[in-house]
Amino acid sequence: MRYSGRIFDGEHFHEKAEMEVNESTGEIEYVEETKNSDKDYDGLTFLPGLIDVHTHFFGTPTRSLMDWILTSDVLLTLRSYQDAQKLLNGGFTTIRTLGDKVSLDMGKAEKIGMIKSPRIISAGFSLAETGGDDDPKMFTPEVARELSYSYYCDGPWECRKAVRMNLRKGAEVIKAYASRSFVGGGLIKEEFTVEELSAIADEAHRAHIKATAHAYGKDAITNTIDANFDSVEHGLELTEDHVNKMVHKGMYYVPTLSVYKVKRTDVNHYRDAMIKTHLEKDIQLAYSSGVKIAAGTDYVGSDDEPHGQNYREAVYISEVVGPLDALKSITSVAADCVGRSDIGRLMRGKKADFIAVRGDPMQDVSLLRPENVVLVVKNGKVEKNTLNH
Repeated sequence: MRYSGRIFDGEHFHEKAEMEVNESTGEIEYVEETKNSDKDYDGLTFLPGLIDVHTHFFGTPTRSLMDWILTSDVLLTLRSYQDAQKLLNGGFTTIRTLGDKVSLDMGKAEKIGMIKSPRIISAGFSLAETGGDDDPKMFTPEVARELSYSYYCDGPWECRKAVRMNLRKGAEVIKAYASRSFVGGGLIKEEFTVEELSAIADEAHRAHIKATAHAYGKDAITNTIDANFDSVEHGLELTEDHVNKMVHKGMYYVPTLSVYKVKRTDVNHYRDAMIKTHLEKDIQLAYSSGVKIAAGTDYVGSDDEPHGQNYREAVYISEVVGPLDALKSITSVAADCVGRSDIGRLMRGKKADFIAVRGDPMQDVSLLRPENVVLVVKNGKVEKNTLNH
């Protein structure tokens, strides 16, 4: 199948180009400049399938821990499946999930063609210290372990075993909590020692997969970098020293701006000031220093963090870095961040994962919104086509 028109290949824009897809292999044969433009595709831009590198499938209308605990696994799964369909119809052909109950099995179902869904790179359960951020402390430790989506581990060998448990279940990335989030009094405590975090990252790397860490606050970011993780998630309170080390180590920064744009009714002055600095300064510091920025929303599928609207992250990133680098953050850079060299770019030999949107997202990144996505192709197979509507 041949497509011609305006093409963003994940690195560069081509005002008039042609792309040939081998439908039998599901791969791209070529992308090259052309003087001709197929009238059927006038006004469209083709670009790689979108990638969200930080998601969760909670399957609940809120982010409330109790809401999540009290909802049956069957209902969680059905709602999450609906969310997966919304993501695919919105142009996301790949997502990375960083802690939930259902995405590992959903990813397995997607691989064998049972469900219509983006490709799912799942962490399975996240890793946290006992009494940490995701530990429902209103329950006994025994009950908490059954209810949470985290493995609680203490000491380097317990941490290594937790990684191995995730690997046993099929995890393709490891996610650890290097800090808590916003807790009572506004203080943020780092989780795990550097020794424990190093054990987690090392065990993941021994299995040839990526390790990433939730990190709020300077100390947690420092520990994440020193422990040789591949990326920093959230990364509030980024410093000059952090970004210099991240560039040196080739680490990725996932600022998850979308989740901090959600309006909150409660008042927490420390949190609100920290978020304001994050939105205004952290990402600017990372970008100006040359840190690789990947798009991840941290959306869980709740009413105020709806899957299907994940394109918003690229819009927020574009306000700092401009449209070209924002589009890279949600395609080629995101693919590199999750360790998938076969996606994220439109070139010979890559998987035919691409979408078409009306208009030119180089002029307006919000054109990636789902209702403007008219074509979604994953592995060479058309998943959505509203070109004639």
